[in-house]
Amino acid sequence: MAIHAGVPAPSLAPRLGQDAFRRRGDVSYRVLETRSLLGRCTSERMPFEWTVNPYRGCAMGCRYCYATYTHEYLGLTDPNTFHTAVWVKRGGEAETARRLRIAVRRGERIAIGSATDPYQPGEADERVTRRFLELCAQHRGIRLGLITKGALILRDIDLLRRIHQRGRLSVSVSLISTDAELLRRIEPWAPPPLVRLEVLRRLAEADLDVGLAALPILPGLTDDEATLDALFARAASAGVRRFNAGLLFLRSPTRERYLAFIEREFPRYAEAYRRAYADRVYLTGRYRESVLARADRLAEKHGLRRSGEYGAVTQRLGAVRSQLALFA
Repeated sequence: MAIHAGVPAPSLAPRLGQDAFRRRGDVSYRVLETRSLLGRCTSERMPFEWTVNPYRGCAMGCRYCYATYTHEYLGLTDPNTFHTAVWVKRGGEAETARRLRIAVRRGERIAIGSATDPYQPGEADERVTRRFLELCAQHRGIRLGLITKGALILRDIDLLRRIHQRGRLSVSVSLISTDAELLRRIEPWAPPPLVRLEVLRRLAEADLDVGLAALPILPGLTDDEATLDALFARAASAGVRRFNAGLLFLRSPTRERYLAFIEREFPRYAEAYRRAYADRVYLTGRYRESVLARADRLAEKHGLRRSGEYGAVTQRLGAVRSQLALFA
């Protein structure tokens, strides 16, 4: 897969490393000097006050990822580069520490992974997430939410347990189906379902507050009774007791990219998708209500409760993003 280098926006150019210092398969890694890993979130729709995304871009390759538009800020207009050109955030240690102290003192919530996966493959070498967690572990009373598809989170169970014992930590593992072949097409470079179910099991066994992020539910692909029933049953068997679920959110350029994927891989749904998302970014009305009611019913059948603090946000948005399912 070719990497579209692009031209960075002028305001960011002095801080961007354009030359790849590492390659993993088709993914190139570059340096992004940052003032701080912690960024303020001022949106009233979000259940947190601070965000941490250790990387710009994500090598998981999920077809539905809403965050592909963020590479446009770097001057990259091809949405595919979001998954093949990843910037590793470096620097800003003093400001990160200062902002973290403020967040802890005020009891404000921090979300790790709101746009890109903190345990994507590059974390094995770069350890940006690990270093931030080490900083968090120094504090008492921290309120932290983390979401991932990555099995590498198991490397950091020691830190997660320490943070959980000294504060409030909520971990969510994103999984939308137990069908490995389906997910290989939809999330081509993410760990397969069996691996993520094992991650859920081991996090639960470590007495961490872990939940299933069944987001996004994909119309026609993962919204049926059998798919959701199997997913919640397997999560419950792994020791999970809470979940979140919500429908697909499509904004440009993800909309165009995802619809082209549907046209190519699942053509029987192409026209329905085009009509449904023609003038909206998420679905409302009777279909949405029926799917979410189905999810709630099946989750309750297997002893899973909807995550409380985030549940209210779900109702306000009408659709939810897996990156936001962070706080129980």
